[in-house]
Amino acid sequence: MVAQVVAFGLPRPHAEQLIHKLSSNGRFAVEPCCKTKMVDRGFSMRQVLDTMKEGTINQGPKRDEYGDWRCRIRKRHAGRLVRVIVAIHNMDFLFVISVH
Repeated sequence: MVAQVVAFGLPRPHAEQLIHKLSSNGRFAVEPCCKTKMVDRGFSMRQVLDTMKEGTINQGPKRDEYGDWRCRIRKRHAGRLVRVIVAIHNMDFLFVISVH
């Protein structure tokens, strides 16, 4: 008898659509430390929102220690590359963790 390996997880295209939908519907919260990083690194909230609404996933999704799916989304905004790390919580809410 040969065992078959079945991959479980959240497919990248599905995660990307979910992030776009949740961010468009305002179903997200920005972590306080992320707000500080935005100011320190010179990013605006508009850049972060546009990246979440239209960007593409370039890392993840991977399960984190809290059971959420973490992804890094990126998009070029006004000539500057914006990378936002989000956590998908219970498939119906986003936490914005960091911006680079």
